[in-house]
Amino acid sequence: MQRLPNQVQWVTTCFLTVLMVGLFVDLSQAETKIESASPSKDAVNWYSDLETAHQASLKSHKPILIVFDASWCTYCRKLEKDTLSDPRMASYLNQAFEPVHLDFDKDREIANVLKVKSIPCTVILSSEADLLARQIGYSKVPRYHAMLEKARKLQAVIRHIEYSKTR
Repeated sequence: MQRLPNQVQWVTTCFLTVLMVGLFVDLSQAETKIESASPSKDAVNWYSDLETAHQASLKSHKPILIVFDASWCTYCRKLEKDTLSDPRMASYLNQAFEPVHLDFDKDREIANVLKVKSIPCTVILSSEADLLARQIGYSKVPRYHAMLEKARKLQAVIRHIEYSKTR
């Protein structure tokens, strides 16, 4: 087997290095574009106050989903990262609920009214403020979704009963 001259080896190495750097830069820019475009589409559209969410719920007849957390809470961050940030879950929450994100420390009065004693805590209320569900702690997407679906079905039953009474 014959070896290439040093000059040819050097030129080949430089060419391959430039090619690899160019591909790396191109791929990293493509990932940045994808990441910067997706959060707005796949993120939950949180309300920051309960009153605004309640007004929206009265118009849309969607239940109000309230998530209580705090910056110091490890499992709150885990719920946010693993469950609520899942693109399918975010899309579902935006479509089926009026989602509200409240800080347990700052919104203590609301937490007390809703009897939230530990976090993370998810509370689901009907448009008329009936308690549909409460879940304390972290949960993975399938379990969290099942709890949300039960709450939506309960709201549907309540609305059907209320509609039947007014006829």
